[in-house]
Amino acid sequence: MLAAAQRRLKFAVTKKARFTQQEVVRPIVFLVVAILVVAPLLILFRTSLLPAEALPFDRVGFTLANFITAYGHPATLRLLYNTIVYASGSVLLGLVISGTLAWLVERTDVPLRGTIRLMIFAAMPVPPLAFVFGWILLGNPNNGIVNVLLKNLLGLEQPLVDVYTLGMMIFIAGTAIVPTMFVMLGGVLRNIDPQLEAAGATSGANVFRTARRITLPLLTPGILSVGIYMLVIMVQAFEGPLAIGLTAGVPVLSVFIYVLIEPAGGLPRYGMAAAFGIGLLMLALILMRGYFRATRVSERFRVVTGKGYRPRRLQLGIWRYPALAFVTGYFCLLIAPLLILIWTSLLPFYQVPSAKALGVLTMENYRSLFVTTAVKRTLGNTLIMVFATATLTMILSGFISWFVNRTKGSSARWLDMLAFAPLAIPNTVIAISILLLYIYTPLFGTIWIIVLAQVTVFLAFGTRTMNAALIQIHPELENAATACGATWITTLRKILLPMLLPHFLNGWLWVVAHSMRDLTTALMLMSPQNVVVSSMLWLLWSHGNVPQASALLVLMVVGLLILVLPIQIYALRTTETQR
Repeated sequence: MLAAAQRRLKFAVTKKARFTQQEVVRPIVFLVVAILVVAPLLILFRTSLLPAEALPFDRVGFTLANFITAYGHPATLRLLYNTIVYASGSVLLGLVISGTLAWLVERTDVPLRGTIRLMIFAAMPVPPLAFVFGWILLGNPNNGIVNVLLKNLLGLEQPLVDVYTLGMMIFIAGTAIVPTMFVMLGGVLRNIDPQLEAAGATSGANVFRTARRITLPLLTPGILSVGIYMLVIMVQAFEGPLAIGLTAGVPVLSVFIYVLIEPAGGLPRYGMAAAFGIGLLMLALILMRGYFRATRVSERFRVVTGKGYRPRRLQLGIWRYPALAFVTGYFCLLIAPLLILIWTSLLPFYQVPSAKALGVLTMENYRSLFVTTAVKRTLGNTLIMVFATATLTMILSGFISWFVNRTKGSSARWLDMLAFAPLAIPNTVIAISILLLYIYTPLFGTIWIIVLAQVTVFLAFGTRTMNAALIQIHPELENAATACGATWITTLRKILLPMLLPHFLNGWLWVVAHSMRDLTTALMLMSPQNVVVSSMLWLLWSHGNVPQASALLVLMVVGLLILVLPIQIYALRTTETQR
């Protein structure tokens, strides 16, 4: 009896310690998330209501002059029009291509399905800058390779392709987002019960009529949710509109905000930038509301059941070869800009491929990247940024997910909503908000202000990843550890972390890859002390050092592929084995 009493006393003490640890950590986590998400937005709203010359913490009165100037000017309508047309056009093109590819791979007997899927997965980590810069080299109206070759072959006097147009901006962005949309649509197409399509074929419908009348309507909520989600992403797209849109005279909201805080001449106009940032935020929130409405109705379209469900593929017959030609054509569009980047990186100066140019190929651009002091400092900043961002994001996400899934009450719901909120906040808005919040602090101009911005941006992904993993682990394991005398921290370290480690590492690698390729926050928060690879790429390119920029970009692509592709191949093989 005495031993039982001692055990009960020990359990009570342990429970009290566990309670104390949770109560200490929970408000800290809540405060950190509030500082990351809420505080920058409050500063953004305050700055938008200040006079033009004022900074966020100046003690001056409020005014609506920034909103009146921003949204009362006739050019603003053109700005909004460009943003909406660019985003919607890119998503529509991406949906057509990715939907067709996903249908061919998941629902038909198109040849080389495994190879097609692997190549699409390989294209996912490629930075948007690689496609943008590559297409500029291909379609420049003056010396782009496509125009030069067509001029020599057909004797054309005017360039046939002009990359500096809104149409080409849409084309480049639309083809670049296909791999991401393919992954999102592939799972939806994979799970449709083929008996419904078989019934259509029995009624005399051919393959394409069955796809149009049966498959496509069943995919409506999935397509709608993917389309709206990608609209949110493309509304805040930065790389293509910056590199092409400014030269083409087609500004969009995200780039215009950057121009306001980094003007070619004069002082930054933070108030105007904040006013436009709020408008961009409102547009993203409207789209996110549409996304949630689209996903809520998906229950009515669930057609996969346990009884009699057998996945089967449609027989394309003679159409297999046109389908394979379509796939090949798309991959040519992906590979062409990467090949021209490799070619340019091997030249002392940019020139069109020719027998004469083969004689001057050199590795000097690659060698110079490792001996230049500025580039070496840039590589050091990049390593600090990506590892710090990924580690802090996943650790914070792990704590948030535990409180969300293991505790009850309004505080857990609020914490979950705050962590998810950055998904609806454009990266441009987050960057300018953090810039304004820390403008008077020692963090301003350092690599750590970029880390803070990126942790905020990637927090929604990190918490969704850890939430999905933690839901699968029953609390009984933690209760058993507690009964054995383990504290809360010990339980997290010894029980949960080993079980969650694969999910943690996958999320960590995803954040590393996206942190390295992120240009928006790196460029908007750039100073001479915190230049990273992505911002260095833009500096080299904008100053006309195209071969060295191409070499650095090729190295970035190779590094990302080495880092991410093995994980994706493993996941792909695991998925194929489970089918």
